[in-house]
Amino acid sequence: MKLQIQKQLTKIVLGSMLLSIPFSAASAYGQDVAAQQNTVLLKSNSASIEFNGRLMKAVQPVTYKQGANFIPLRTVADLYGYTVSYDAATQESVVSKKGMELRFKAGTARYTLNGAKRLASGKLFTLQGSMMVPIRTWSEITGSRLEASGTSYSLSWKEEAKAVPPVAKFSTNKTVYKMGEPIEYSDESYDERGKIVKTEWTGLERAFFRPGVVHVTLKVTNNYGLTDSLTQEIRITEESMYTEEEFNRLFTPPGDKMTINGSSVLRMTKVPYTIESRPMQLIRSNSPEYFLEEGIAYQDSVSGKLRINIHNGNRSGKTLTIYLIATNRKSYPVTYNIEAFGKGGPTDYVSTSGKNAVARFLEDTAHGKPRDQVVLQPGESVIVLPEVSDTPLKPNLIMTSYTEIQTSDELQFTVAAVDAEAHPGQNIFGILPELKQLDRDGRHVRGTFQDADRSLIVNEALGYEEQRISIGDLDDSFLQGEDKLLGIPESNKGNTGVRYNVRVKVAPHTLIGLNARGGHYAGALLVNDRVVQAVEKSILKNPDELGILYRTGDKEETVDLALIVASGSNLPINLVFVPMPQTVQ
Repeated sequence: MKLQIQKQLTKIVLGSMLLSIPFSAASAYGQDVAAQQNTVLLKSNSASIEFNGRLMKAVQPVTYKQGANFIPLRTVADLYGYTVSYDAATQESVVSKKGMELRFKAGTARYTLNGAKRLASGKLFTLQGSMMVPIRTWSEITGSRLEASGTSYSLSWKEEAKAVPPVAKFSTNKTVYKMGEPIEYSDESYDERGKIVKTEWTGLERAFFRPGVVHVTLKVTNNYGLTDSLTQEIRITEESMYTEEEFNRLFTPPGDKMTINGSSVLRMTKVPYTIESRPMQLIRSNSPEYFLEEGIAYQDSVSGKLRINIHNGNRSGKTLTIYLIATNRKSYPVTYNIEAFGKGGPTDYVSTSGKNAVARFLEDTAHGKPRDQVVLQPGESVIVLPEVSDTPLKPNLIMTSYTEIQTSDELQFTVAAVDAEAHPGQNIFGILPELKQLDRDGRHVRGTFQDADRSLIVNEALGYEEQRISIGDLDDSFLQGEDKLLGIPESNKGNTGVRYNVRVKVAPHTLIGLNARGGHYAGALLVNDRVVQAVEKSILKNPDELGILYRTGDKEETVDLALIVASGSNLPINLVFVPMPQTVQ
């Protein structure tokens, strides 16, 4: 199904702001609104004028006097959008617009602009009750371009187009649908003078499963804060094309979720697999999960290939700066390369921070550009992740990062939290020796672990029946390691930071999804090298939700899935493989 709710048709108006010259009307405009070009054509001794291609008649003809051509003030002021009035007490014609006031008085060659006297290019006069002003003077006041050709004259200027609301417009491929029939929406909204910056739908569903009339509303907002909305009726008949479950299995897009009977997942055939562990060191710095003060959160010396997961919130009441520091304790240079990095937060929600960090990390793993090698001289320290330390962690917010690093030899890595207000701009390397080691919180994980990459070997094609691969249950043990700060054993409870790789043959027309079994889950996977979130605009809240990952086509496929268990989420999870219903032709 083609759901086209992001399409936007936009018409473009060419132009720019008014010319900004001394004493011009341009000074009255401050809002950045698209400009429109205006032109008025005049001729000596004629009251006929042409404004933007439209013929009009002035209240008086263009009149030559005192060596200058004069035009009727009321007519030209109206064309420029000015308000014209008469002050009987001072016998002045008053022209005003957006905080700008001009005053003209017959019998004098002077006029005033916001109270300041200015000199006109000829003495002002009235003709049959109409104030006449020199064309040149008017062009100078308004910043207009004046051109003359014989007895013909033109004034051209650019002015702000009036901000107008956008136009909300959408269509559907039909107006009458069966229950469970896919609906295609096409957003055809446009804004001739601005830009649509917000689109809101009410009542939009990919399909409806009860007969009757439904109303779908589209509301659009432009960059001037103006809105427009459109509501359309869609009629649903009593005839059915798909049930809700059939429709969701067929059409819920990857990165979204559908409801599922959680107990039915456990009745699916559990797929046996063997685990092949691969070398990958994992450093986790997650205890204390919430910083109450500044200090060293974790420290260890490692070499080779490693993954570092830092996940913390701030309950210190102060803004903190989080550092990952590498120090060369060797007597010779040591190099390192960052091979992948992803950061989530700072944010209010632990699940959002973990999901965004792992999604960006996987994207960088699959498609990131190579980074420069860093060389550390003996005794030298560097900040490894300026992307993290340059982002202040304010009170009550959470930040997560995943990093993969390759070193040429042993380096000491330190995770530290520093009071940003107490040490503004101070060299972290001067502060580091004074920081105390932070205590564990008794619940969360910190430590160093080995073999943090796992391949799940499946020896059968999946999807010919309803099946599931369980990750993080009793058949999949947690990594065992050590808290190097205290020298005590540590279990990587939840296996956060562990990468699971699954390459599996999948039957045609199979839906692959992720089902959370241990509580909520918010993360991301690589599916054939494409990042798919679980899920994009929410989380998997309980076992009765299925995050959609992929659908196979008409042939059996080999599908590559890569999962890194996200910070803030819970195991176990199930990868679900279920046959899709047949499509209705």
